[in-house]
Amino acid sequence: MQAITGSVVTLPIHDEFDAHIARQMEPEFESLSQTEESELILDLTQVQFIDSCGIGAIVFLYKRLKSRDKKLRLLNVNGQPRQLMQMLRIDKVIPMITSAEL
Repeated sequence: MQAITGSVVTLPIHDEFDAHIARQMEPEFESLSQTEESELILDLTQVQFIDSCGIGAIVFLYKRLKSRDKKLRLLNVNGQPRQLMQMLRIDKVIPMITSAEL
């Protein structure tokens, strides 16, 4: 369930962000890529595992938003998802934040 605060949309993702979940979220990500809000935050607080399809979905969303001069940030990325994103250098392109930085 997404929340809109000011010009920021926050979308929490729960459990694992794998190929199955990425496919389920495609329509929502497509819709969010067309948002009129200036920024989207994916809340990954509850995500304990992410695979290449989850990473691909995030990168797809980032590229679509960037092409429209919108921002994407990732909130509370920890554990395996953080390690994988750092290994792939996703953190150098898409900012990873904590709640204190909101």
